[in-house]
Amino acid sequence: MVIPEALRRSLRTAAVLAGALAAVLGAALGSRAAVVLAALAGSLGWWVAGALAAEVAGEVAAAAARLRAMAAGAAEAGGDGGDGALHRAVDAWGRRFAEERARHREALTRLEETERRREAWLATLRHELRTPLNAIVGFTELLAAEVEGPLTDAQREDVDTIGNASGHLRSLVEDVFDLSAMTTGTFPVTRVRANVAAVARDVVREAEGLARTRGVSLRWEGPPEAEAWVDAVAIRRALTNLVVNAIEHAGGAVAVTLAVTPTTLTVAVRDNGPGIAPGELKRLFRPFERGRTAEARGAGLGLAITLGLVEVHGGTLSAHANDDRGSTFTVTIPAGMVPLEAAE
Repeated sequence: MVIPEALRRSLRTAAVLAGALAAVLGAALGSRAAVVLAALAGSLGWWVAGALAAEVAGEVAAAAARLRAMAAGAAEAGGDGGDGALHRAVDAWGRRFAEERARHREALTRLEETERRREAWLATLRHELRTPLNAIVGFTELLAAEVEGPLTDAQREDVDTIGNASGHLRSLVEDVFDLSAMTTGTFPVTRVRANVAAVARDVVREAEGLARTRGVSLRWEGPPEAEAWVDAVAIRRALTNLVVNAIEHAGGAVAVTLAVTPTTLTVAVRDNGPGIAPGELKRLFRPFERGRTAEARGAGLGLAITLGLVEVHGGTLSAHANDDRGSTFTVTIPAGMVPLEAAE
């Protein structure tokens, strides 16, 4: 049996008192009374220890009785005492938690069903819009090629107008649906080991014709090789948006540079146009937002889509005004990105 510390201290105190009393009486009465004094001391110590032990035992029994009463009250969930009230409060909280969890699961189920219906509706709408637009663009190209016969100057001008308008509308429809897919995380991405430097060079080469028509000098600078696991089509589209946007806003020169570190690939597109006003930086990548100084056509979706294309690669897109003139858009993507299959 483990003796409580309080009882142990009490026994030690009783023994000390009994020994001191025996010593005093022994000195006074002589050695003959030693046996009598020892017996007296033992009896006194036993009595004191017994009394203290009985007191401690009584306290332990009372505590046990209180614990049994608490257990009985919790089991019956009754009574007017504090223990019963606590049990009822805990029980009510448990029922409320279960009800809230059930409502939360029901709301998630409804949300998932709504999302599935929305995606199905968007897929149907995209198909229904693509079909007539593709037909308009296709027949316009046939007319422009004069397959059905030569066109007059007025007819050719009309066909060109139809072609430009239908092409712009088709591009706008694709941009809206792509932006929606990026927002919901359903944009398809297929990563392969690609040479990002070659992709960037091709983008610059393809934009040289537009740059010449605008009187803009276009310069490329970067290493010949810079590989990463990316969706090459998505990266090409993002860089094309930035380069074309820079050419349309350039004051005369655009520079595209690629820098490589052990962990990142960074493509910077710099122009010397009118630049970006400080108040426009925060809203620059929002859908349907355009700078007040912009002269380029469009619905303001290009930068928002470019941001989405970069972010699906785990990268970042930033913009800042140059110290001298113009602005710089910077794309940074991880150099060590792995394919989705390997990540899973």
